[in-house]
Amino acid sequence: MRRTESPLFLRLRWSLILALLVAPAWAQDENAPAPGTEGDGEAAETAVEAAPPEPEPPQYASRRDRDQTLLAERFPDDTQWLSLPEPENETLALFRPAAAEPKGALLMFYSAENPPHWPAPLANLRQALPRHGWATFAVTLPLPPKAPVPERPEDTLPKTPAPATETPDEEEATGEEAGEPDEENAPAAEPSANEEAEEDLAPPLPDHETRIAQRVNAALNWLDANGQGNLVVLVDPISAPEVMAVLRPQLEAGAQGEPPSTGESPLSGPIRALILVNQHGAITLDRAELETLFAVPALPLLDVFLGPDARTREQQRRHRDSARRLRLEHYQTLVIGRPDAQDPEDERSFWVRRIQGFMHRQAEGREVRLNPPR
Repeated sequence: MRRTESPLFLRLRWSLILALLVAPAWAQDENAPAPGTEGDGEAAETAVEAAPPEPEPPQYASRRDRDQTLLAERFPDDTQWLSLPEPENETLALFRPAAAEPKGALLMFYSAENPPHWPAPLANLRQALPRHGWATFAVTLPLPPKAPVPERPEDTLPKTPAPATETPDEEEATGEEAGEPDEENAPAAEPSANEEAEEDLAPPLPDHETRIAQRVNAALNWLDANGQGNLVVLVDPISAPEVMAVLRPQLEAGAQGEPPSTGESPLSGPIRALILVNQHGAITLDRAELETLFAVPALPLLDVFLGPDARTREQQRRHRDSARRLRLEHYQTLVIGRPDAQDPEDERSFWVRRIQGFMHRQAEGREVRLNPPR
């Protein structure tokens, strides 16, 4: 006898079969990306890659240019730019004219690659002496090149042979040591591509002595062109021998001329005296450098030592002995505590009055012109 299925049961069974067949298609449609989404993403990525943001050019070519510009903005009335040969072209100098009856000028040379590094005592002289009738002209000199680091000598000792057999602990320790090389023996980090590019693009500078001579002559030419004579030169021990080598021909010519009618200095040229400020406790001049500095016996020289400690006293003794041996005729030495020059405008500090007194005795009141510009 054949059994007949009910219509309701048949409809339920076919509905279940249809749902099983359609479900995979629905899942595939849900996982498919929305129309236009993939194309828009690729287009955006292509646009970003095609137009990368341009890097902003640096505001200053170097840190030195930045410091000089900022200092010029701080002292706009004092700023002067000295012309130099290529590739340096120019350097910053600060000139402050006499605010009282003119008596002369203090030409200040200090060794510091960046002008803001001038010490407070020298800044005090630069800003306070004009009130006493002495113009000031401050020029920064380049520091000597750094000595090259000596190469590490190769180890000539024979290496200890490794043992034939090692325990597992020894092998593990050896592996750890090999993975962590000694920092002292590790190879130096290679310069980045940007640093190498900057070094390649930067033009080579003249040697150290030439750079100093260019600045000294540029300063003298500027003072001559602006009617400033009757000079006292101030230097520090770092660049004193190089500066003196430039000034020596002019000083020797002045020593052979007719003695002037004003001041105690016997030099007839525009440079009347020299001040050496030994403000670097670690900088000492050897015998040859002292002989270069003391090469003109007639030149009045004030040898100042800041900080009365044992090292300073020893330096003073060596300088004084060299001055006696070379028969300097107008040599004076002064040891004082480091000036408390918190206010660079303080015109009544002992430091300023002591320097002013030497300048007054040696060089006050003589109007002269320098040699024609070089």
